[in-house]
Amino acid sequence: MLVTHSGRFHADEVFAISMLLMLEERAVVRTRDEAIIEQAHIVLDVGAHYDPATLRFDHHQNSFTKTREDGVPFATAGLVWEYFGAQILALKGLKGEYETAFALQWVDDKLIKDIDAVDNGWYSDNPRPSVSMLVAMMNVSSTDDEAQQQAAFDKAIEFTTGILANFIKAAIKEAEVVVELEAHAQNVTAGVLLLDKNLPFKDFIRHRTDITRVVYPKGNEGFGVFCNGSIHHLPERFRGLRADELNAISGLQDAVFCHKSGFMAVCKSLDSALILARSV
Repeated sequence: MLVTHSGRFHADEVFAISMLLMLEERAVVRTRDEAIIEQAHIVLDVGAHYDPATLRFDHHQNSFTKTREDGVPFATAGLVWEYFGAQILALKGLKGEYETAFALQWVDDKLIKDIDAVDNGWYSDNPRPSVSMLVAMMNVSSTDDEAQQQAAFDKAIEFTTGILANFIKAAIKEAEVVVELEAHAQNVTAGVLLLDKNLPFKDFIRHRTDITRVVYPKGNEGFGVFCNGSIHHLPERFRGLRADELNAISGLQDAVFCHKSGFMAVCKSLDSALILARSV
């Protein structure tokens, strides 16, 4: 039996339940009854205890002080992802310790950490749209009966399960190519990373200060140039230009276009894409 608190639900325990249901079907009980909580196999977001050894995952008690390296405190979603995430990724087909560690961090950075931050009140003074807000809006009024709230909770579980599944799928895709990307990155020349196929590279390069731009194949379109951060956007003289105008300015013959912000461009040939990528 999996127990969480009754009343209004929140994104942190709802996502945590979605994680656990990915591993196996479980009966979910929503209560604050201490006797029932004591009998539970897993307790989420209630009970005032954090002890992974006994599968107790609450974070509201004063004795709980666990935070990430960047200072963001854990809530139930983060605690459950930290404990069960590797099992979920393995069940979804991801192999390799390095790849698993990458995917665990990717999902936390992209999704779970923000849920935990919101649940711990980090944005209460400046509310902004977030997945936590979307889940919170699925609650029914406190004046509605228990059956209505349970129906809303069930819908929220379905909603978060879909979101989580998509993030996990994306994380696995990223993790499965990270070793290949690191091999390519051994040959960065003058800041330009050249890929021989279109790998998911954007998150990989984000914290690589040695990579300024990426040249990669874009199928029938030709070759793309992607810039790693605004400081490395393509020169202003190219921005917003297409075909003949861009070719005239750049001295190329097969440039297709440069985005008006300069963050990316497309050329028909590899040689032309490399020339744009090396432009200053």
